[in-house]
Amino acid sequence: MAGALRPVVLLMLFASVLFVVDGFLDGVYPGGPAWFTGKYDNLAEIAYLFAILNTVVAIMVARGSERSLQSRIGLSVFFLVERPVTAFALGPKPIESVITHFATAGVELLILVTALRVWRLGNAAPDVDTLFSLEGPSPTSAKPEQDADATRRGTGAVASRNAWLIGGVTVALALALVADGLYEGYVPGGRAWTTSSEGSGWIVYVFAAVALAVAARAVHGGRVALRALIVIALILFVERSFTPFSMREQDPIVLALHAVGAFVSLAVALVTASVIRGGPTRHRASVRKLEAA
Repeated sequence: MAGALRPVVLLMLFASVLFVVDGFLDGVYPGGPAWFTGKYDNLAEIAYLFAILNTVVAIMVARGSERSLQSRIGLSVFFLVERPVTAFALGPKPIESVITHFATAGVELLILVTALRVWRLGNAAPDVDTLFSLEGPSPTSAKPEQDADATRRGTGAVASRNAWLIGGVTVALALALVADGLYEGYVPGGRAWTTSSEGSGWIVYVFAAVALAVAARAVHGGRVALRALIVIALILFVERSFTPFSMREQDPIVLALHAVGAFVSLAVALVTASVIRGGPTRHRASVRKLEAA
């Protein structure tokens, strides 16, 4: 394992251990008070799902997957909010569990800082492929690619594949939002459309329209539109993740639609960030090449 990646992976594995410990302290064990009750106030079993997801991503990062590292950066932002909030939001917890929640949030902050450092290291070294190769770089072979990179930076255009990728994930996000609004009855003749918290679910249609409008500009390479799309996607990620808890929603279909919306919005943010820094089609440094360091 590369020296640059080792701290990230070790911290991620430590976070997985903390997730398991938190689930146990919350009573999620055979015969325990919170052993998969399915009730809103006893969703502590989700800590085990986080542990599994975190471990899978850690394995992928250890294998040198740059996209997995980007995904883990997004998860760190999510856990930095989720761990402190769920320490108090899902019913009373023992003090040991609260301490574990905040300890996990601290580890997530370290993961975020360290992962960003590794990601920036790979981004700042576009010639890592040749830097760590046994043979020296060929000036004549490197120049055309550098010229092409400079041309792309100058035009600000988005490659066709990247444009379709941004458009596709944004459409998927809009469909998830619209499906949520339709399921909750915000149709002509359905539930009343009001500004109160009980009747404001129609706002998902506004979210979908804004996301599609910004994406329509982003696919043409507008730097402001690309950055705005990232901000909108991250806002929707937080909103989709925590609205069910704040509204005390228990309908499994609504929870599933919110979960799909959260993950797709995170995908929109990661894809757009990848396009801004060069896109997946460019032959830039990947985290895998850091293993040669």
